[in-house]
Amino acid sequence: MSSLSGHQRPDHHADAWRVILVGRTGLDQALRRDADIELIRARDALDAVGELSDPIDDTSPTQSAVVVSPDAEPSADELPSFLASLRRVDASVRIIRVGEHRPGYDAAIARDADARDLRAALNAPPSKPPAPKPAPVLRFREPEPVEQPETESQQPSPRAASQTQPAPEPAPFEDPHDIATRTAGITLPPAAAPTDDAALVRALLAGRSILEPALDLACRRAGRDDLRYDARTGRLTCDDERWAMGDGAGLLADLSAWLSAWSRLDAQHRELRHAAFSDPLTGAWNRRYFDRFMDAAIDQARRARRTLTVMVFDIDDFKKYNDTYGHAAGDEILIETVRLLNSVIRPSDRVCRVGGDEFAVIFYEPQGPRQQNSAPPESVYQIATRFQKQICTHRFPKLGAEAAGTLTISGGLATFPWDGHDVESLLDRADQLSMESKRQGKNALTLGPGAERVCHNPH
Repeated sequence: MSSLSGHQRPDHHADAWRVILVGRTGLDQALRRDADIELIRARDALDAVGELSDPIDDTSPTQSAVVVSPDAEPSADELPSFLASLRRVDASVRIIRVGEHRPGYDAAIARDADARDLRAALNAPPSKPPAPKPAPVLRFREPEPVEQPETESQQPSPRAASQTQPAPEPAPFEDPHDIATRTAGITLPPAAAPTDDAALVRALLAGRSILEPALDLACRRAGRDDLRYDARTGRLTCDDERWAMGDGAGLLADLSAWLSAWSRLDAQHRELRHAAFSDPLTGAWNRRYFDRFMDAAIDQARRARRTLTVMVFDIDDFKKYNDTYGHAAGDEILIETVRLLNSVIRPSDRVCRVGGDEFAVIFYEPQGPRQQNSAPPESVYQIATRFQKQICTHRFPKLGAEAAGTLTISGGLATFPWDGHDVESLLDRADQLSMESKRQGKNALTLGPGAERVCHNPH
């Protein structure tokens, strides 16, 4: 996901639109200046369907439009399927083509159009869709639930525990980690009846715990408000033991089996979601996670007027070690690199493997500076240099005689907003600085002007 606009507000009015640009439309610059348009870029048709089904957060406009460039348009055979998939995700979406109008689209717009031209296309009466032969539709298929052993760590706290604690105050911004790991899914209607499981599906797709909505639904189905769920046994209990042992025994058993099945599916889905955003070798976050987390974190930093620093680095002469000592040694280097990094970073920072031996570390404190009388925070540069020293002195058993004192890293640090204004520009700048470290003779960290400003003035 690549968000191009960070000034949307939660109190959207009728003119606010979420516009997904598919391919090279040439409209980015013209539309970016409209404060009521949230721009999203999509590489191709499938990416556009995913973006439409997964808004950035709950502050995104409710009205959506997809603008398709001819270079990213599916073939004539696949076009009906693409258009049908968009409308299945959002029945009210406006689909606009850059260039001449074609059947199936709501409108067309010129490549040199501006925001006013786009709004005219958005408000134009939709063209009557043709009645072609039925076309296959892209579907999002959920995995079949698999029986898994349950542990207390996989289950949220029971409702009885939550009732003794006051509800936490809502955070001013959504955690970028939650946005990064959210599962894209179809838009579902609100739960209409006690038998409707749509609320559970919505929670599952959003990466939230299903226990609370499932327990609420079980209470509605039983016509009671005193049911509790025991995560250890996977059973529902009731305060009214006479009802639970008598007339309600059968219903309670059925609801227990139903909720236990949802709980197992929830645990499996969490594992699958984590696997989708992590590197299986090192345990670091992967490139997909990096893109989504960075996009959300920069948007949050922009609104809160805070900084964010990214360090891009790779291991000097990694190929030489890999070829000389074998892939097992190369794997060991990568695994130990991530372990050492995780030992020095802060809890809110993220380590991501974005290439073979290339890593990106996101240094971000969403809560801002510490209290005035607290201990001074460690600067990003101190963390980075301590890690650099650890790599140089760490013993890698599989390297034999070169086990210690030979491995080095070269990296670059860039800071939002001075060194880059979005994910792409910030990453490019950090990569350029990393290459400058290589040109300096390797084993170096090069800072951009913004990073130098932050690293040497952490307050």
